[in-house]
Amino acid sequence: MPTHLELELEAIKSKIFEMADLAIEAISKSVESLKKSDTTLAQSVIDGDSLLDQLEITIDDECIRVLVTRQPAATHLRLVLAILKINTDLERIGDLATNIAKETVRLQGQPTLKPLIDIPRMAEIGIEMIKDALRAITEMDPVIAEKVIERDNEIDELNIQIYRELFSYMAENPKSISQALGLIMIAKVLERIGDHATNIAERAIYYVNGVDVRHSDD
Repeated sequence: MPTHLELELEAIKSKIFEMADLAIEAISKSVESLKKSDTTLAQSVIDGDSLLDQLEITIDDECIRVLVTRQPAATHLRLVLAILKINTDLERIGDLATNIAKETVRLQGQPTLKPLIDIPRMAEIGIEMIKDALRAITEMDPVIAEKVIERDNEIDELNIQIYRELFSYMAENPKSISQALGLIMIAKVLERIGDHATNIAERAIYYVNGVDVRHSDD
C-alpha cells in the first residue's frame, strides 16, 4: 500500500510529465510554424507559454510543501530535489521554444532562405532527448539517461553545420543577412534545448544512483 508521501510524489511526477508534454509541444509547434511560415501557429506557442509558467510555480510549491511537511529521505528526497531542478529546465525550454515562435512572427510570413532540414532535425533530437530523460526517471534506468547525455553531441554538431552554411549565405548575398542571423539564433536556441535535456538526464542519474555527474569527464 503506497504511503501518503509516495502518493504525493506520484502526483508531483504526473505534473512534471504534463509540463514536459507542454514543452515538447511548444518545440514542435514553433519549428513547424517556422517551416510553414505560419504566424498564427507561432502566436499560439507564444500565448501558451503562460501555462508552463503557472505549472512551474505549482510544482515548486508542491515540492517545497513535501520537503517541509514530509521530510523525505534517501531516494524520495533525491526525487524531490531532482524535480525542482527539472522543473526549471522545462520552463526554460518553453521560453526557448517561444523565442523560435517570435522569430517566425518577425519574418511575417516570408519563406525561409532554403528548405529547412537541419533545424527540424535538431528539434527532433531535442524532443527525443527530453522524452528519454524522463523515461529514465520513470523506469529508474540510469543507462537511458547516459545515452541522452551522449546525444547532446549530435545537436552541437548540427548547430556548427548550420552556422557554417548560413555564414556562407550571408557572404554571398548580403540581403540574406537578417534572416540568416535569425536562423543561426534558432539553431543556437535548439542547441540550448539540448543542454537542458542533458541537464534533465543528469538529474535522472542523481535521482536513481545518488551521483552528481555534472562537470564529470567520465
